[in-house]
Amino acid sequence: MKKIGFITTNRVFAQSLAAAAQGRPDWDNELHLLLDPRQAALDVDVLQLDAAVIDVADGIPIEETEAFCRALRGAANCRLLLFVPKAARRMAIRAVKNHTADDFVFYDTSLDYLFTKLAAI
Repeated sequence: MKKIGFITTNRVFAQSLAAAAQGRPDWDNELHLLLDPRQAALDVDVLQLDAAVIDVADGIPIEETEAFCRALRGAANCRLLLFVPKAARRMAIRAVKNHTADDFVFYDTSLDYLFTKLAAI
């Protein structure tokens, strides 16, 4: 069983994602909602997460996202998946090329695709 953290400030989405994950018979992972990005690096380390999904809001500068990812990588050895709007695709591609993040998923993908990506991590 993998431990996966979802880092976001969007409580409604996070709770909906958790409910959808629990309702899937094929979901064999432990999902943790990390709703305070300021303490996410500590949470990732304490929970010993295997992967973290980072909700990157539209308009957040790439430098801020990259610094956040580096802090998470420094805190724990886990895989990082960016959850981004299509407007941030260049930032997401750059983060993967620079090895700041391992992969990314767009906001408008299906839940099935998101869960498949998480299972593959």
